[in-house]
Parts: sequence; structure tokens; C-alpha cells
Amino acid sequence: MRKVLAALLALVVVGVVAVSAQGFHPAVPKLEINESNFEDVKAKILSHLEERVEDLQKLKEDVENANSADELKSVMEEHALSRAKDMTLRKIDRAIERLESSGNSDAVSELESLKEKVSGASSMEELRQIMEEFRGIMEDAGFMNDGMPPKMPCGGMPEDGPRMPNANSANA
Repeated sequence: MRKVLAALLALVVVGVVAVSAQGFHPAVPKLEINESNFEDVKAKILSHLEERVEDLQKLKEDVENANSADELKSVMEEHALSRAKDMTLRKIDRAIERLESSGNSDAVSELESLKEKVSGASSMEELRQIMEEFRGIMEDAGFMNDGMPPKMPCGGMPEDGPRMPNANSANA
């Protein structure tokens, strides 16, 4: 039993690291830091870090409260989906900024409605389909593959979710 619990703990740690490392792009906006805006930039960075810490604390609590392998798997899948949705929304927001600067209001409207679909997505497969739609909108707007590989899965996740070692392997 201890070996199984140790393996599950290892899965969680590896899973969290894998999910956190996938497609990592700091959400803090790129700002020029100087004496006149130092306090504002510092406050934004601290706010972002506090949000990340809160997310990790919630994940830790959820992992600690899991009573079975299925519950733990569910917690990790929910966390991965949440992270992928956040990354997808940020990607769409960046695309909207680019499209607004080019004056493409039709594509902006389409992307705004796509954000609602992302928020309502309940699986990685739904997010993948939404990202295909996103790519189509960007291609139609003349931003084909701008800053993203042609078939990159949603949020930079592997096609079948985060990579975690097999709990039944000899190394577990």
C-alpha cells in the first residue's frame, strides 16, 4: 500500500511539474520597468505571483483530500484542463490585440465568441476542437501559423494530456 501511495505522490509531483512546464508563458505583461512605473509593475507582478500560489495551494489541498487513485486522477485532469483553458484564453487575447491593431473587426468578433466556448469547455478534446477553429479564424484573417506550430494541441499539451510515469512501472 505504501508503495502505491508513494507512486501516486510521484505521479502528482511529476504531473504538476509537467502541467506547469507545458507551454509556460508568464502572464505578466511585458513592460518597460523604470523608476516612474516601478511600483505599478511590482504590484502587477506580485498580484500574478499571488494568484499562482493560491492555485497551487488549492491543488495541494485537492490532492491531499483525494481518497483513491480515481479521485487523484480526476483532480489532476481538472487541473490540467483549467491550466489549458487559461493558456488558451491568453492566446486568444493576444490574437485579439493583433487583430484589433490590424483593423479586422470580424475576426475579433469571432474570437470573442470563441472565448465563451473556451470557458465552457469540459474536456481537452473540446479545447482541441476550439483551437482548430481558432487556427481557421487566424488563417482567414491572414495570420496563418503566426507564432504557433500548425498542429500544436491546446495549451501546448501532448495529444493525450500531461505525461506522467506509469505507477505500475519498476521505478515506482
